[in-house]
Amino acid sequence: MKIRHLALLAGLAQLAVVNDALADTCGVPDSNAPWQLVFSEEFDGDSLDRGKWNTELLWGPGVIINNERQYYVNKGQFGYDPFSVRDGVLSITAIKTPFSREDLYLTRAIYNANSIELLWRAPVNVRSYDIRRDGALVASVTGGAFYDTNLREGIDYTYEVTARDADGNLLLSESIIVNTDERGVSLPERAFSLGLRASVYSTSSGEINWETPNRAARYEVYKDGVLYAELDGPSFASVYESNLQAGEIHTYRVAAFDRCDELIIEDTVTLDTTAASAPVPPVERLVVGLDRYSDTSAELSWRPVVGATRYTIADGNVPVYDGSGRSYFVDDLVPGEDRRYRVVAYAADGREVDAVTRTINDAANTFALGQQSFLSGVITSYDSFRFLYGRVEARARMPAGGGFWSAFWLLNAYYNQDQPEDPEIDIIEALGGNVTTANHAYHYRSDTDGDGFDDTTVSSEALAAVTDFSTNFHVYGVIWEPGVIIWTIDGVETYRVEGDEVSDEQMYLIANLAVGGNFPGPVTDSTPFPSSYEIDWIRVYQR
Repeated sequence: MKIRHLALLAGLAQLAVVNDALADTCGVPDSNAPWQLVFSEEFDGDSLDRGKWNTELLWGPGVIINNERQYYVNKGQFGYDPFSVRDGVLSITAIKTPFSREDLYLTRAIYNANSIELLWRAPVNVRSYDIRRDGALVASVTGGAFYDTNLREGIDYTYEVTARDADGNLLLSESIIVNTDERGVSLPERAFSLGLRASVYSTSSGEINWETPNRAARYEVYKDGVLYAELDGPSFASVYESNLQAGEIHTYRVAAFDRCDELIIEDTVTLDTTAASAPVPPVERLVVGLDRYSDTSAELSWRPVVGATRYTIADGNVPVYDGSGRSYFVDDLVPGEDRRYRVVAYAADGREVDAVTRTINDAANTFALGQQSFLSGVITSYDSFRFLYGRVEARARMPAGGGFWSAFWLLNAYYNQDQPEDPEIDIIEALGGNVTTANHAYHYRSDTDGDGFDDTTVSSEALAAVTDFSTNFHVYGVIWEPGVIIWTIDGVETYRVEGDEVSDEQMYLIANLAVGGNFPGPVTDSTPFPSSYEIDWIRVYQR
């Protein structure tokens, strides 16, 4: 039964006001002070509090890690909500993906700048598929895939896959827009930086751009040594200049600060308007590039095309630009909706030189839907609560069954960026195939070969006995203080790590139910679906 009176909580020496305001706690703990409650989630409502909990991982929706077989549903994707709250308990429920045998679930894989593969699931009664690209028939196949080559980078292609039965009758068709410019590009590892850069658009205009650190809360921009702009907010990534003078050279310094007002990193760049006099080499074909700045803003840009003097842009069927410039900024995108732009290059006599379309796509990740066999959920406190040191506890019950992987853990808030050690504290990992064992772990990265990069994962792990976690609620916790991490189950110490390697970075809470993958192994014929990971409460105390 859930304890409703905080005065009864074991170890609580003094009540505290629960702080659900901004993330990042900034105070230095007093090791002699009593524990105070600073974050509490009792799940007392009738639904998940999405102001307190994100429902996607820090590195993005639909990203599959550890060869897991679930898709973490975010914001009601695919008509399924894995989160339910009843009688003060949150349930995160995993189900088999409810694929319809009457849909193709068409998706794509992009391999390089010139080749892609269309992938789909085979509906019932289908014998063959017609593949059309931009309206022209390019192939007929019998399997669930089509490989296409000799494509142009930065060009939208519209593919339609039509399914036919044994008599050639059309059963269904689906379309998808593919642009190879949207492929993932592997970049060489580099030291953390702002990536500060200057772009000159004309003798009177230019822009300073940078990459936003994960923990940035505000920026100071200095121009020629004088404070020029103060930008309060984590999403700022540029300063646009429109009143420059030809021949001017300006030096900009950008400093990023976190929510605790500590300097994260700063860098300097020079903007030289004389560079505008150097002509940009023209290209034979129009290729439209895309830079995404936020969920609602992006920029289309292109190099000059041989023979072209003027460019037009249409947003769908609506003309939005006509001029000699080579970029177009959009600031009214809607997450989850596609926006398709047609860019046309014209010669001085009005003749069309070239034309392409470019779609800004922020819709649901159909690729993961097409490949993953299960739907499940994850909650994180990334936006609402990040903290340094404390006592963290959750009362929970995890499902039994081969392939289930329930977890309650802490991850550093600046993952894979300005805190290179990337520490992770796994408070409890529960494998559904072994319901009497709790897995504890502490992971971090280290520069073991001295090359200047923390690229080796170091782990401290332990197994602890627990009375069947699938039939009983238990309190799983850690006490995380300078130089020590202590794991507990029902208030009893089960493992500890001590030393300089213990994290001193801001962390945040994560709870998730994974299915399959490298750690738990695959599901079995007896694995029950649906199954739920139940959480009675989550609490964090600090001194």
